[in-house]
Amino acid sequence: MYGRYAVRMGVMPQDRAVIMSQPDTESAIERVKAGAVDQYRTVIAAFHQPLRAALVGLCPPGIDADEIAHVTFIEAYRHLERYRSGSNFFAWLCAIARNQLLAESKRLLRQSRNQQNYLEHALTQRLLAVAEAHEELSEIRFRFLNECVALLNPAAQSVLEARYEQRRAIDDIAKMLSKTVSAVSVQLFAIRQKLRECVERKWRSHVAANS
Repeated sequence: MYGRYAVRMGVMPQDRAVIMSQPDTESAIERVKAGAVDQYRTVIAAFHQPLRAALVGLCPPGIDADEIAHVTFIEAYRHLERYRSGSNFFAWLCAIARNQLLAESKRLLRQSRNQQNYLEHALTQRLLAVAEAHEELSEIRFRFLNECVALLNPAAQSVLEARYEQRRAIDDIAKMLSKTVSAVSVQLFAIRQKLRECVERKWRSHVAANS
């Protein structure tokens, strides 16, 4: 099983004797199993370079091959009793490295998704804040407009009501007031200009009072 993982990772040595059949390496593994922890340095020295070389070409951006190799040797030590002496230790080591690499890749993917979710949330909140601010400003300006309309004389208010609330045509209003269409158009223009100036004055005062 572990040999299959090593082949998939592209790290199965052409000559197993170089890594797997060295008597001193296998002997060191046996001594570590027996309790001679210091002998694990011999195991690391024998397999660190080939394992790291394999991981360098497999680690995506953001994952350090040395760190994966380091964690792999720690995990291998913790579960060394599961290794059958004389079998393919390098392939067994590769299987552990594969699992560590997959776990780290998944962790980074979750982290990336969490960051993306946060950015989307922050952007949504910002847009909502902008929309609320825009709505608030619109409400303030609408209130100012109502206040300015209330300051108009009754005749001007009557013309505005006929044109913008009742939606009557200008020629109808002209007939109602016994005026020409041109006269009513000029009157409406003057009223709108007066309201615009009134709202702007109130807005400047509002900004000054809240700055």
